[in-house]
Formats: sequence, C-alpha cells, structure tokens
Amino acid sequence: MAIVNVTEDSFSDGGLYIDLPSAINHASLCIKQGAHILDIGAQSTRPGASEVGADIEIKRLVPLINELKSLHPEIPISVDTFHHSVAEKVLNLGADWVNDVSGGRHDPEIFNVIADKGSPYVLTHSRGNSKTMDSLARYTNVVKEVKNELSNQIDLALSKGVKNEQIIIDPGIGFAKNVDQNITLLRNLEEFVSMNYPVLIGASRKRFIGSIINEPDPNKRIFGTAAVASRSVIAGVDILRVHDIKQISQVIMMTKSII
Repeated sequence: MAIVNVTEDSFSDGGLYIDLPSAINHASLCIKQGAHILDIGAQSTRPGASEVGADIEIKRLVPLINELKSLHPEIPISVDTFHHSVAEKVLNLGADWVNDVSGGRHDPEIFNVIADKGSPYVLTHSRGNSKTMDSLARYTNVVKEVKNELSNQIDLALSKGVKNEQIIIDPGIGFAKNVDQNITLLRNLEEFVSMNYPVLIGASRKRFIGSIINEPDPNKRIFGTAAVASRSVIAGVDILRVHDIKQISQVIMMTKSII
C-alpha cells in the first residue's frame, strides 16, 4: 500500500504532493514501482497535527480520486479519513476502501457508511487524537490491551451492520504508543494475525524507528523501515503501508523467498 499524502504537514512528505499534478505523478510512480493499493489522505495524522475538517479533505481528495480512477482504474484506492461525510463522498466517487486511524472512535457514524457501501475498512487501534495520543501511551500489557480495544471496536462495527469480511485490522504502530510499546507489538504481530482478520502495518519512517537507529530525518529511515517490513512478512501480515515502494517491495520479495 503506497502512501500518497495531499497534506501540508505530514511528518515525512507534507507539502510535497499538495497540488494535483505532483500527487498524480507520485501515485503513478508508486504503481510503476509495485504498489498494489494507493492510500490517499488529506488530513495529517502525525502527533500534534491539527484537523483541517471534512470540507477541506473533500476539496483535496475529489479531483485526485477522479484523475486516478481515470488513469489507473485497476488500482484500488484507499482513503485515509475518520469523517463519515468524507468516507461517503469518496466511496460514491469510486474510491474502494476507507482507512480510519481512529477505528471508528472519532465519528462512529462512519460504521453506517461502511455497512451501507460494503467497502473494505481498515480499523486501526489508537487512543485520543493527534494532539492527545502521546499522553495516552499507558499500558499494563500493551499487546493484550490493544487486542481488546480492537475487538471492542470490531464488535461495534459489526453491530452497525459492517460484515466480518470487510474488516482489516491495524494495531496502530505509533498511535498512542511509545518506542518500547511499538517494539513489543512488532515482536508479537502473530497475536494480531491470529485474530483472523487481514492485518495492515503502517510503520514506514515513523518516529520510533528514528529513535532506535538515531536518525532524525524521516526520509533516511528506510533501512529501519525495511527491518520492520521483513518482520511483518515473517509474521504473516497481509498489507504494508509504506512510502518507499520500490525498496520495500524488494524487501518483501527477499523475505518471502527465505521463509
């Protein structure tokens, strides 16, 4: 899954693809390099990010989705949003998935949209929001608690008519987790694979990788990201959400050839 951020303030690529031609070129390059899914987002979810609101998200997303559907009709488009109104709009336009970093907590009405449209839905574990999540990284047993909180949101989604086969789970690496908690989750990925939903991991270039490899520049964290990707493949993870498609595709191929 390739990351295409049409935002001004994403932690790694904010502002790079905010205009339509740049976003189209980047998405097309990702596909050429081996991306199977495009994940486009118009709201930064980095720690500390401010919400731009549903109207601005829609304004940024609509022309991009229209253009991508015209140019690359065979590639599924996932939209990274936690607003039900954005989800409804983009699915009506032809987007295929919704990737909700709040797991339905921010706007529970999103479950009704997902149930109605029948689209795949990435349900991510997180706590709080971009402003508060770092202060909420308190766990007694991070693996057990993340699994329980994911299960609670899954039950809520199912109660609103979302079907099991629509759900993809994401343990939310970097969302209300500190360095040690992220590493503990990565060591125990099989626990999430055993929940019998497809699993997505989105750790690409994240802050905890920078902390471990002592690299403050997100764009220079590719080898740390590669290690996480390889571990994820070994664990049986289904989807990797990454910035560096060509390189991580090679990591995936090599890891698969070994295991």
